[in-house]
Formats: sequence, C-alpha cells, structure tokens
Amino acid sequence: MFGSQILEVVIGIIFVYWLLSLIISTLNEVFSRIFSMRARDLEKGIRNLLEDSKGTEYAKKFYDHSLIRGLKRKGKNPSYIPSRTFALALMDIITPADVKGSLKKFEEVRDIVDKIQIDKLREAILPLIDKAEFRLNRVYENIEDWFNDAMESVSSWYKQKTQVIVLLLALIVSVGFNADTLMITNNLYEDAALRAQVAAMAEEAIRHPVSPESEPSLEKIKQYQEKLLEVQLPLGWYETPKGIGDWVMKILGLLLTTIAVSLGAPFWFDLLNKFVSLRPTGKKSMSLSLRKMNQKLFLLSDLYFIDFAYMIRNFS
Repeated sequence: MFGSQILEVVIGIIFVYWLLSLIISTLNEVFSRIFSMRARDLEKGIRNLLEDSKGTEYAKKFYDHSLIRGLKRKGKNPSYIPSRTFALALMDIITPADVKGSLKKFEEVRDIVDKIQIDKLREAILPLIDKAEFRLNRVYENIEDWFNDAMESVSSWYKQKTQVIVLLLALIVSVGFNADTLMITNNLYEDAALRAQVAAMAEEAIRHPVSPESEPSLEKIKQYQEKLLEVQLPLGWYETPKGIGDWVMKILGLLLTTIAVSLGAPFWFDLLNKFVSLRPTGKKSMSLSLRKMNQKLFLLSDLYFIDFAYMIRNFS
C-alpha cells in the first residue's frame, strides 16, 4: 500500500511537470516564430561565413538571389537553407554564367575566386576548390560540407539561446501557476482521492497523448492550460506564505519546478510512460505479475541448484 502511494505521488508530479513543459515548449515556439529567431541566427551564420558582418556585400547578394528568395515566407528570410541550395547560389554569385549561359570551366572558376577582394572569404573558398581534383561537382560538394560545418555552430548558438529562454519561461510559468513542487507533493501524499484522480489522468494521457502541433499557437497554449487546471491541485496564488520560513520553502519549491520543467516535455512524457507502466491496474494484473516473478525466481533457483550440483560432482 505504501509503495503504491509513493508511486502515485511520483506519477502525479511527473504528470504536472509534463503539462507545464508542454506550455513552455509551445510558448517558446510561438516566440521563436514571432521574432524569427532561427532565421536571424541563420543570417548571422551566413554573414560570418561570407565575411560580411554588415550584410551589404556577398550576404546581401546571397539573400537577393532567386534561389534564396524562393525560400522566403511573407518577405521574411528563411529559417532553413539546404546545403545544395547554398552552394548553387554562392557559386552563381561568384562565378555567374556568361551571356550565352555557358558554365565556367574549373580553371576559370579558380581564377575568378582567386580575384575575390575579401581576403578571408577568398582564403576559405580556394582550398575547397584545390581539394576538388579538377572536378566542378566536387567543388560544389566541398562548399556544401563547408556550409554544413558552419551550420553546426549556428545550431549551437540557437540551442544556447533557447536554453536560456526556456529557463526564463519555466520560471515565469512556474511562478504564474504557483506550481510549487513541495506543495504539490504534500497535497498528493495526503489526499488519496486526488492522488488516484491524477494517476488516472496520467494513464489516460499515455493512452491518448497530447502532442504539440506543427504550428504552435496561443490556442494550443490555452488547451494545455485547461488540461492542467483539470488536475484539481491547489495551483494559483490563493494565499501567500506568511513567515520567512514559509517563503524559503515556497521559493525552493518553485525553483525545483522551474529546473524540472525546463528539461522538456519529451523527457517527462517518456518518464511518465515508464512509471505508469509500473502502476498495477487491478488484482488480476497484480497476481499475474507476481506469478511471472515467482516463475523467474524458481527458474533461477533451479539453475543455481544445477550449477551447485555440477561443482560438487567435479570436486569429488
């Protein structure tokens, strides 16, 4: 009974963490789209790659190229550019075809690149050409690899920025809902009916998971919020701590929630799935589990007995 009670408390806490994480991840996606965070980081990476920090030379020509304009949405720069598209657009800017549409030969391409006025850009592209073994298709492949390597740094910038934003959103949401881990744990532990209700909701969530949509929206956030409020926990600031000790415990509980929900919804959903699978659904399932466990124990004991008899026989 005691073990089942603790298990239901853990399931309840993880369930709340998961719902809060869904709200935070959706908010993060909404803000990312509104402020074009991915597109801005991508543009910053391309400016660094093309040695054009102000975006007035090769970076401007690149974003004005027809291949890149086709990736823009509503006049905004794209948040993703395929490496092949980057290579084609860049080479067309640096070594455009002549009036007749004839493509440049390998030697002509190298000569043109060798005349680029921006030293760092010229020094970056020339080795890519020299390693191509006089094959233009290899030049394009090398430029693609160069772009992909640079995009790893862009992804790292974006992840670091996102981690900070998610942590701030986690703090705001945790404080806004007064989602105090210590308070939630205490309420679940003391209220058997609440504990059973939350555990049942968690099982239902596992059977019919609520997953973020491809197009996050404020309506989706509202849906997650309503789902969270269905859990009849004392969320919200109905009363405030009275003494210094109460405030210390409140801040500690909110910080625990903030750190926990910043780990992300997928993490908590996977953990919820594992803990829910441990919860017995009735006497039949419990007896079945015990029967299987006994069978394994008997099998192990038989194996140990055979090994022991074999050892005695060899010793004698």
